[in-house]
Amino acid sequence: MDFRRLSLESMPRRTQLLLLAIVAAGLVGAFYMYVMKAPLEEIVTLRAEVSQLEISVAQGTAIAMQLGKFKKELAELEQRLNVLRGILPAQKETPSVLRSVQQMAAASDLKIVKFSPQQVIPRVFYSDWPIAMEVLGSYDGLGLFFEKIGQSTRIINVDNISIRGIEGSNNPTRTLRATCTATTFVFREEVVTGSKN
Repeated sequence: MDFRRLSLESMPRRTQLLLLAIVAAGLVGAFYMYVMKAPLEEIVTLRAEVSQLEISVAQGTAIAMQLGKFKKELAELEQRLNVLRGILPAQKETPSVLRSVQQMAAASDLKIVKFSPQQVIPRVFYSDWPIAMEVLGSYDGLGLFFEKIGQSTRIINVDNISIRGIEGSNNPTRTLRATCTATTFVFREEVVTGSKN
């Protein structure tokens, strides 16, 4: 076969169309591979990123819409925490407790003879803080003192009560000697904050 005589015009029409289709397919394939492939892949990647960003924006918008509600709840919780800290404070506050108990004793016409804080007993979220006490006074005064302790905002339990009369006392406000253990409670903040870490 003589290839020099072979020309596009001499080929049958069908062969010409077939060759033209092959050349066009090759050009389109080369154009796709070298020019279009990277931008098309980038478009797919960008569409995926846009979808993710739209989801994030929707979530952020939902959170932003509830921000006021969250701030209000936080303020309420902080207020409750402050009230609870008055009942169950985070530290022993010896001077504060001593002053409070002395004021309650004085208002009940009792004299504190002994006020001896004991070792703290750790519990899960709080600690017991027992205080050994000895007071002089009357039965009415002692009852009033225990009533005041029961009405205190700070939780104080009184147990191990021992009462003895004072023989030969000429003072009607000093007719008995009482010993007891007043136990208050301390919030263990390091346990709560340590569990968050």
